[in-house]
This record gives sequence, C-alpha cells and structure tokens, in this order.
Amino acid sequence: MSPKPVFLDVDSTIVERNLRITKNEEEEFNKFLTSTEEYPSKLIKPIPGFCIKTKEVGTDTKVFVNICQTDALPPPEDLSESELTRLCDSDEPCNFRIPLSIGEVRVESDKKGVDAKAIDVAINPKFFLKIENTSLFKSFFLAVVFEGLSDKHHMHVTDERIVLKNRKAYGNLQLHRIQQREIDEKINAINNKREILLEPESGPSKPKIEVLSSTSYVEGVSDVKTPEYRLFKKLNEVNVLYGEFKLPNLPDANQITLDVGEDRIVLESKKYKYFLDVFLPCDVSENVIASFDTKSKILTIKMSTKST
Repeated sequence: MSPKPVFLDVDSTIVERNLRITKNEEEEFNKFLTSTEEYPSKLIKPIPGFCIKTKEVGTDTKVFVNICQTDALPPPEDLSESELTRLCDSDEPCNFRIPLSIGEVRVESDKKGVDAKAIDVAINPKFFLKIENTSLFKSFFLAVVFEGLSDKHHMHVTDERIVLKNRKAYGNLQLHRIQQREIDEKINAINNKREILLEPESGPSKPKIEVLSSTSYVEGVSDVKTPEYRLFKKLNEVNVLYGEFKLPNLPDANQITLDVGEDRIVLESKKYKYFLDVFLPCDVSENVIASFDTKSKILTIKMSTKST
C-alpha cells in the first residue's frame, strides 16, 4: 500500500497580507534577477531537500519544485515563531529577508514519458532545518517561494501542493551561479538585522524576497566541463591530503577560482568552463597550498588534515 500524500496547508492570509510587491520593491526584486559579470561569482551545486508537486494554472502541466540546500547562501534572520507571527500581523512593512536562489524552468519527463516542469530553489541549510521542523515557517517560506516563481517566471500554480514523501528532488539539480557581492551584501544586512526601513511604502506588507542573481546550468546539457582529478595521501605524510586536477585548456593559474573548505573543494574557471564541486574524505585545516604546472596543466593542492 503506497503512503498517503502530504498536502500543504498554507495560511492564505500570509499570501494576501505579505506578498504584494510595491513599485520600489519590484524594482529591487528585478535588480536581483539581473546577472552581470562585473563582480566575482561562483557556481554552486545545491544538495536535495524535499520536492513539491503541483500543477500549472491553465495548462494542467505538472510542476515539481525542488527545495534544495547550499551553504553558499546565508540564512535569514533567526526569528522565533512569535516574532514571525507579530511581523505577519503588523500593519508595518515586513523587513524579514529570505535569501534564496531560484533556478530556471526546465522540462523533465515523468515515469510515463509525459513532460513536466521542474525548478530548483536553493536556501541555507540552517534555514532548511528550521522550515522542516516548524510548520509556521514552512508555510511562510513556501508562500514566498511560489510568489517568487510568479514574479521571475510568470508561473502560476494551483493551490493543491503535495510534498513527495519518497523523493527529495525531481530530475537533475541545476548548478547556480551567484555573485559573491550579493552574498556579502545579504550577510551584512542580516548582521544588521534590527535595521528599520527608512521609507516604508503604504499598503500591505510583504517579506523581502532575496533572489540572488544566478545563471542555472543543467549537468549533462551545458558546456561546463568536469576536470579529471584524484585525491590521495603519501605514506610519509599521513596528515596531508593531496589533490591533483587535470586542466588541459588552462593557460595559467590566474584563470581559475579555488575555494577549499573544511570538507569540500570547489574549483571553477568561467572562461574555460571548468567546474568541480567535490567533498573530501576527511576534514582539512586552513593550511592549504596550491600550485599550477603550466606544462603538465595539473593543479596540485596540498591540504593539512585535522586530527581526529
């Protein structure tokens, strides 16, 4: 016997009272959707979270919204349930910001070969846990998500929305390119979380939908290349992890962006279309040395491992 579907009960007053975009806010929203290459950016690959199934109004086409996670995005202000309720009930403009990245709409085929639409929405993992454990925040967040889909993609879906129990994502998750400038701005805004809007607009309040400028890539379809690599240790250096990455088209190290985290390496060259996001077999410290051999075209990374 198959499990019963889980239906979302979203408070309609949240949508009616909080999701009307005023003129200035619409201009601000559109700015977030405009991607430029003037600022540093990076590709991120979200990890699956949960999937919502619904249908598009007018066409009856199935729509799958993948709610995913990435630590490249900052969490919103850490509000309590009572604080969120107070903000929703207030007549003042709501200044609760939710940083998220909405991917492009793509077509995926279901089990019967029927085309369906899929979209990925990425948020911070800490906030993901919060909406998973708190129904009020989940309802509020999903209202924001579907309003964001309406604004960015002009997509309107029915109110019948089902959380799939046995599926964390529908189709292959996309890569998102996000400007580092915007991430920094969102972090600064959250750190200054008690900031008051100086020019509140009249009319119903709404949450600030922080959609970061992004370009989405579908793995296997785009021209982004995954470089060959290997991770290894030497017998005489048991506390050191080495990584070698083959980049045959790269002329020098200036054409690559490298981010080594505690348990992850993200490597990218926008000009030569290389991208790799790989988790490490062990945690590493901040002591990292990287060098690129222009003859062999191999990038070598030396990482000190953390003692367990």
